[in-house]
Amino acid sequence: MVRIGVGLVVALCGHIALFSVAPVPVTPLMVLRLTEGHGFAKDWVSIEQMSPHLARAVIAAEDNRFCEHNGVDWSAVGDVVSEYREDGRLRGASTVSMQTVKNLYLWPGRSVIRKGIEVGLVHALEAAWSKERIMEVYLNIAELGSGVYGVQAAAQHHFGRDAADLTAAQSAALVSILPAPLHRDPTAQTSSMGRRVGRIRRSIRNLGPLLACVPAPQNGGAWTPKLQAPSKKVDPSTSASPTAEETATESADPPPVESGADGPNPSAFPTHSLTEQKQRRRKKKRRKKRK
Repeated sequence: MVRIGVGLVVALCGHIALFSVAPVPVTPLMVLRLTEGHGFAKDWVSIEQMSPHLARAVIAAEDNRFCEHNGVDWSAVGDVVSEYREDGRLRGASTVSMQTVKNLYLWPGRSVIRKGIEVGLVHALEAAWSKERIMEVYLNIAELGSGVYGVQAAAQHHFGRDAADLTAAQSAALVSILPAPLHRDPTAQTSSMGRRVGRIRRSIRNLGPLLACVPAPQNGGAWTPKLQAPSKKVDPSTSASPTAEETATESADPPPVESGADGPNPSAFPTHSLTEQKQRRRKKKRRKKRK
């Protein structure tokens, strides 16, 4: 048993060291999906070959404190425990780092055993890889459709373009399907998709320094697709709102956005993170119960 344990540790360390620089060819989930009859489309690209809006959208939607925590966001875990005590509803508190570990080494589904292994492995991954590398691997192996893995294959599949050329709205739409990639379509013209896209984009604007560990868009906020000539000079002072070029691009080749440039007034949303929005909702519920 000791030899087996030592062997597993050595194999794990070797795997983490190898894929700290090399592309990941396949994951357990990809193999499982193949046995279930799904296809296999995957094309590895470096984080420099992705639209910078993608990593920022992931942080806004999945893990607000990705750049700060050491693999486990204990404040989010505390929120989950509080929600369970108050509402009896149990949700996950996986960070991007934990999801990367799960995709690399573990099986889908929820169990205490799998979660315990995940928490143990994530510290090893965080110690060996940079935040940028973790995000790069995550965006290359995440399931983003039936038999579609990674943002490059997903961008081609859903939008007919490279990952580097995705607009801010397209990036947000693609990321918004991550909780249920087999059941959601990032190109769907629905109000629910529009709300998710708008919420992610507003959150990105409010996160500020919490996005420091991932690449920033050109001009401090506006991303120009590489294959399209700019139709209007961008003023950095107005970069918090979509540019005329970006709006035209998105209207010609959607995903959907909410009414107006960015939907409802951003002041109605959290000023720092989506976690605060959830906390406010729970406070409202408690006040209603007291009444």
